[in-house]
Amino acid sequence: MSSLIKVGSAINLMIKIILPVCLILAGAAGWSYFKSKQVKMKRKPHRTPAIVVDTISMKPGNYKSFVQVMGTVMPDRQIILKSKVSGEVVSISPGFVQGGVMKKGETLLTLEDSDYRIEVQKAKSALDKAFSSLAIEKGSQMIAKEELKLINEASQSVVKGTDLALRKPQLIQAKAEVNRARADLEKAKLNLSRTKVIVPFNALILERQVNIGSLVTLQGIIATLVDVDTYRVEALVPPDRLAALRISETKGSDAIIHSQYSNQIWHGKVVRTTGKMTSKSRMAGVIIIVPDPLGLKRKGNTPQLLLDDYVDVRISGKTLENVFSLPRFILRDGNTVWVYHSGVLEIKKVSLAWKEDGRVFVKSGISSGDLLITSDLPAPVKGMALQRASGDHP
Repeated sequence: MSSLIKVGSAINLMIKIILPVCLILAGAAGWSYFKSKQVKMKRKPHRTPAIVVDTISMKPGNYKSFVQVMGTVMPDRQIILKSKVSGEVVSISPGFVQGGVMKKGETLLTLEDSDYRIEVQKAKSALDKAFSSLAIEKGSQMIAKEELKLINEASQSVVKGTDLALRKPQLIQAKAEVNRARADLEKAKLNLSRTKVIVPFNALILERQVNIGSLVTLQGIIATLVDVDTYRVEALVPPDRLAALRISETKGSDAIIHSQYSNQIWHGKVVRTTGKMTSKSRMAGVIIIVPDPLGLKRKGNTPQLLLDDYVDVRISGKTLENVFSLPRFILRDGNTVWVYHSGVLEIKKVSLAWKEDGRVFVKSGISSGDLLITSDLPAPVKGMALQRASGDHP
């Protein structure tokens, strides 16, 4: 009986030890089975997406450079017209008004000329008297010569005729009187002609100082006139741009003048510099001559170039040979450009030949066929991946 009890105790002990071990082994086998069936996820390496950019292809060429500046319209010739004689104004030309334009040779006004006509008549009478005195003196000289001849024939000795005996000084005096009377007549006629004030050139009446009934004195101011055949524009140019301009009285650089008050343009030429720089802006002054500024020789109702107008001036410069022209906005900091090359970014430093509003001209640093990037890049780094936009061709 006791042996049976011992056997049962041994069996219970084995069950308590073996059963947990079996359960643990079964759990481990189950975990291994499900682990082997688990789907494995493979991580792919991270790739930065390529940025899509727009490009333009570069090709060298020859280009005309321009200098864009501002200028002020000024008269090329301006005078204050003064009277050469005195008198009362008796008539005035209808064109003699402020802002009026008169042609060369037209009569501006007429002064009362009675006194000057009288002076001409007196000078004529004096000249006639001088001619009469000269004729009488010539006759007296002939008589003196004949008397001297008779004296020599009647006497055995020869009497020499002196200048005084032959009345040579008297003849010289008579001729001088004729010349003086002739000069007085010319002066009287000249003063008479000056009672008509003539326009000395094609002129714009800038100011008028007299009217009918005004008493004009000698050297009295009549008007301020401006020559309308040419105006000049004084433009301010950066000193480093002067070398690009052709400055000559006959073959100066062409200039296009555009006023801000109309769409009309005028053409001029750079003829000279002012010879100085402005004290504040340190700009060099150049003079541009503009022919026919009022459009008097052109047909139709054309606007006039106004004095003291502030105008835009576009001056033709020298020809740039074998350079690349590109929009100014694609020139990056430090005179660099972004170039698309085989799907990556290249950054090239360039050397500039010229700058203008909106464009720059590159003389070195890029090559023909280079694809310059026109798009903006948030953080450009050399070698970053790029992709050209669809339809973008060299």
